[in-house]
Amino acid sequence: MKNKSVKYDILLKGGRVIDPANNIDDLFDVGISGGFIANVEKNISEKDAFNTVDVTDLIVCPGLVDLHVHLFGYQGAILPDAHCLPEGTTTVVDAGGSGHITFDEFNEKIIQPSQVKIFALLNIVGEGMVGQPEQNIQGMSVDLTSEKIKERPDLIVGIKVAHNSGPTWEPIDRAIEAATDSGVFVMVDQTPTAARPMKEMMLDHLRKNDIVTHCYALSKPMTDEKDKVKEYFFRAREKGLKFDVGHGAGSFSFRIAKAAIDQNFLPDTISTDMHRDSILNNQATMPETMTKLLALGMDLQDIVKRSTTDPAKIINHPELGTLGQTAIADIAVLKVNNGDFGMTDNGTASRVMYSNKRITCEMTIKNGKVLWDRNGLSRDDWSITPPTNPLL
Repeated sequence: MKNKSVKYDILLKGGRVIDPANNIDDLFDVGISGGFIANVEKNISEKDAFNTVDVTDLIVCPGLVDLHVHLFGYQGAILPDAHCLPEGTTTVVDAGGSGHITFDEFNEKIIQPSQVKIFALLNIVGEGMVGQPEQNIQGMSVDLTSEKIKERPDLIVGIKVAHNSGPTWEPIDRAIEAATDSGVFVMVDQTPTAARPMKEMMLDHLRKNDIVTHCYALSKPMTDEKDKVKEYFFRAREKGLKFDVGHGAGSFSFRIAKAAIDQNFLPDTISTDMHRDSILNNQATMPETMTKLLALGMDLQDIVKRSTTDPAKIINHPELGTLGQTAIADIAVLKVNNGDFGMTDNGTASRVMYSNKRITCEMTIKNGKVLWDRNGLSRDDWSITPPTNPLL
């Protein structure tokens, strides 16, 4: 039984705390009590903690917030707890797996049983990605989509438009109308065509704070044949559009990302578009995607910010993505490994980039509980195991 005089259930001691929400990047101890952050300061006494975990040489940051995953609606969907918690990801947004017809099923079968905090982008198609059609214009109801969002604003944070191959702007325009009525943003994944060019979509159809995902995709190239970022992407950013990585199995090009980052066109949010194929082909987890951006020249502090604080704000849940006192104790303990590592992108083909660093997750804490501990940092040594009962 816990000693009543002990202040903290868990004390993370000696780590590099990166908490962009509170402008912290320094060596601090983090005390957790009752599922919440109780204290972040230097030299907290181990006597005040029930369980002290030595995180020296590790990074302690808010639980990662993945703005683009797939948990429902088609055969490539992943299991949230099994695939996210081992990667330090404590909050995710399902990107359009369900629509107004299928959301309740998604909520019952996936959202409610999971330990990962799950929000949803409602697909403008009523069935969502079930059966993977996303071509049914008649099924894109503005009124029913808006009504479902207003019914569950606690879980539905936006609208997703994706993969429609028709020649008109109808899917995006209907999504914008429903989003305007319900007060949410729209995330768009549309490969440009002659009838639906990227420039027109961003400058004439999308609004401030709407999101263009797969921003470094070869199929949606933001750079020209001379590797220069196209001028209208800067205009779209000035307009207030947000750009999300959405790595995926076919939507992240090292060449485009490198050129864009060198020209200071950084992503607003870092996300995985995690599904079966993206995990198998490209290891599209949050730590691996963060690693790629580190290798491409982004600062670690900035990478953490765009993987925690910034996506939390975009979904209007700033209480997440922070280690502030009284915040929910969702924490990722990460390690920057040194060595020789190969990382894979995707597009016309999968190609490798080598780096001397790789970010991995050592421990994930959700609601103050250790749910993933790769190397047993929070465990007692095996040698204190009591002897077997001779009567058995």
